[in-house]
Amino acid sequence: MKKLTLLFMALLMFNLSFAKQKEKVDTTFTFANFEPESESGITPLKRTKVLGKSRVEYFAFSGKKPEIVRQMNKAMEKFIQEFKSTKTKTYTVTSKVTANNSYFISVAFNIIEKDSKAGMSFKETDGISFNLKNGKPLLLKDLFLPGYEKELENAINGKFAELGLPQTERFKGVSKKTNFYLENDALVLVYNKNEGTPFADGQVFIPFMLTNLIGLLK
Repeated sequence: MKKLTLLFMALLMFNLSFAKQKEKVDTTFTFANFEPESESGITPLKRTKVLGKSRVEYFAFSGKKPEIVRQMNKAMEKFIQEFKSTKTKTYTVTSKVTANNSYFISVAFNIIEKDSKAGMSFKETDGISFNLKNGKPLLLKDLFLPGYEKELENAINGKFAELGLPQTERFKGVSKKTNFYLENDALVLVYNKNEGTPFADGQVFIPFMLTNLIGLLK
């Protein structure tokens, strides 16, 4: 009888474990069946925070998906800490939501950095985009199929040529440090001063319609 009880308990634990694994949701980002106008059910809320001598406008999020919203707000708080003032640098940051659909939310930041030591100001743009399957920030590589780098790099070089912009020495269009943000129907790559071109103020925006990246996107 004791052996039967132990066997029953073992089977019960196995079934519970199997059911739990079966219920696990795949949160890998993909554009499969993507609808740009689909609703996310998440509301961006404009916020302002003073970080030392820096003033940062950003977005918090609310909605009916508490765990996803929690992850997004946690990541956003971590992201804006990059703009906390130092002894020589202060930041004035404004932001706007550039995409909000059931697949992703994206926020672009316009940054003015004042360097008191150099006596100069710099203008930059950065972005953060969220996978709405889990609320975590998306990396550029998360949007693409494996091995995308060379083909995307060629497309970026083509865009620079179309715009007649010279590239900086050792320019690399695709890297872990490449800034980007998403629009509902587009990907915008951002190259700040000394990252893309020495021309004008050195800031370049390279947009791609998502439909033009079919075959590269996940």
